[in-house]
Amino acid sequence: MDFRHTSIVIAIDDAGSAGRALDRGLEMAEALRLPVRLVHVARIAQDHTAEVRSIDRADIDRAAGGQPENELAAALLDRAMERAGQRQVEIEPVLLGGDPADALLRYLESCDRPMLVMGRRGQGRLADLLLGSVSDKVIRHAKCPVTVIS
Repeated sequence: MDFRHTSIVIAIDDAGSAGRALDRGLEMAEALRLPVRLVHVARIAQDHTAEVRSIDRADIDRAAGGQPENELAAALLDRAMERAGQRQVEIEPVLLGGDPADALLRYLESCDRPMLVMGRRGQGRLADLLLGSVSDKVIRHAKCPVTVIS
């Protein structure tokens, strides 16, 4: 088994555990000297395919385009970039569109040997059973190592 990775993908959203996942992922990236891809998925209609866009920090605000879900994504990425800016790692922000689990899984397949770090929302066992959880779906279907932070 090959344990070398080319990047650490950190999934971020507005949950408290995402901040802890960001910190842990950045620590891992620094220790392993790997670049980081900060990924946020903006929810769009279920029937759309995931759109993948890599953007640099100067383009984050322009990517919002006046749409609420994109403005939230831009704000989250901007805060995460500021927080990550204190680390000695290369960082690439990425916006995805669609169902969060499906978009993350498609994105991970396009990466060369990624390692994913993500938070768990903690919406409760009943909600997880009825609705499913993004982290649970990603864990079940990802073809790369996944670290979930509670």
